[in-house]
Amino acid sequence: MTNKNKIKISYIVPSLDKGGAERFLVDLLLNLDRQIFEIQLILFKRGGDFLEELRALNISIIILEKKYKFDIKNFYQILKAVRHFKPQIVHTQLGGDLYGRLIAKLLAVPLIISTEQNVNPDETWIQNKLKKITSRWADKIIAITQAVATDLKNRYQVNPQKIVVIPNGLNIDRFSSQASLNHQAIRESTVLCGTIGRLVPQKGQSVLIKAFKSLNQASVRCLIAGQGPLQASLQAEIEAAGLNNQVKLIGTVDSVSFLKTLDIFILPSLWEGQGIVLLEAALSGKPIIASRVDGICEVIDEQTGFLVPAGNSQALADAISYLAEHLDDQKTLQKIEELKLRIKARYDIKKIRDTYSSLYQELLEQYYLSSKK
Repeated sequence: MTNKNKIKISYIVPSLDKGGAERFLVDLLLNLDRQIFEIQLILFKRGGDFLEELRALNISIIILEKKYKFDIKNFYQILKAVRHFKPQIVHTQLGGDLYGRLIAKLLAVPLIISTEQNVNPDETWIQNKLKKITSRWADKIIAITQAVATDLKNRYQVNPQKIVVIPNGLNIDRFSSQASLNHQAIRESTVLCGTIGRLVPQKGQSVLIKAFKSLNQASVRCLIAGQGPLQASLQAEIEAAGLNNQVKLIGTVDSVSFLKTLDIFILPSLWEGQGIVLLEAALSGKPIIASRVDGICEVIDEQTGFLVPAGNSQALADAISYLAEHLDDQKTLQKIEELKLRIKARYDIKKIRDTYSSLYQELLEQYYLSSKK
């Protein structure tokens, strides 16, 4: 297929900072068939940590700098880039929905597609209103879980026929068989727990710190990876609880390398769309303790992990205490292996890529057929 005949897609997102949604987008772009698709990626806030992985693709990457909540210059730069590229599809996600949908509407781009990555209970009234308005312009909104699909219908009154559920996937080849610890080997005296996520209220790191305060087991330690606005307050919580030697904030990490070092992975989120890091932890062979919230429960259940009520620090402490004593039990090992098999079967990026590719082509074919009538 020549460049002239390729399907041109403009992806509009804020950045490629480290995060689950950004990790998925990079993996998707790395795996889309370049014989079929020509890609433009617009990063309207900054580049980000994952940017270098896409440099070798030789795709059009435009990096801008958004300075204000509504930045007229930034908006015009995106519009100009999309107009020059002339895509058949504009695909937005995260903070790209408002600008991207409006620009695609103004330029009469044939198809507008968005991916909704989360449930959004903490959004402002104006954010909700703008999402409701612009969602009407989208031809299809991809929800990464059924929980997100339900939220789209309830929060933004999106027509159910406009929603399709496609989970985020990941490159399972990044996780070798050596990634998991030998759980039957003789352990060191310390059990190491860890979590990864932006340091924001949603991710529940404060709940995890409170759990360790009541845990009172010096042999169990915890690393909290990630950056965000709560860094100072979380550090203050650690110090006030006297946990400096037991719980540590360690900043940004490579998730695959970090997960290899852990005995237990914990995701204490108060709400969650899906959680790419859950998939990564599963493929790394780690037992998982996670909050019992809708998005997470579509990935793991009681057969494959240890679930606790969201926000309940005592229940989380009890689960950590139990698992620290039962890491090598047959029940724990069965959970680990069953979840790993489930992730490989459901979330391989190649399978998800094929689903996206088919959706793009089918929607575009429907558009051109309807436009001929």
